[in-house]
Amino acid sequence: MPKIGFSGGRAPVEVTDAVARLGENITTARTRRKMSLRDLARRAGISHITMGRIESGHATTAIGAYWAVLWALGLESQFKDLAAPDRDEEGKALELARTPARVRQTGDLDADF
Repeated sequence: MPKIGFSGGRAPVEVTDAVARLGENITTARTRRKMSLRDLARRAGISHITMGRIESGHATTAIGAYWAVLWALGLESQFKDLAAPDRDEEGKALELARTPARVRQTGDLDADF
């Protein structure tokens, strides 16, 4: 089966905007800490080229690289609950809709009071 994916130009606008915003946020966090791009890349265990792609907001850069950078910046607590089932309101509503309205009793009813 062929691999299905997207290039940065074919991703939904919401995705490219969110990734670009994340890259900008990472750049701000790095510069506030007075770290060079190469220093942060080394600390995160990625190449400086990948680090540059992250800060530029490339949607095709591996999510693990983004997480490693957030960890290296000390911001990992902000992504631990990402897509947590308890926060998935649509999923919970769909699950509730599949729950039977009533439960049928099995066997004969006992008429002995």
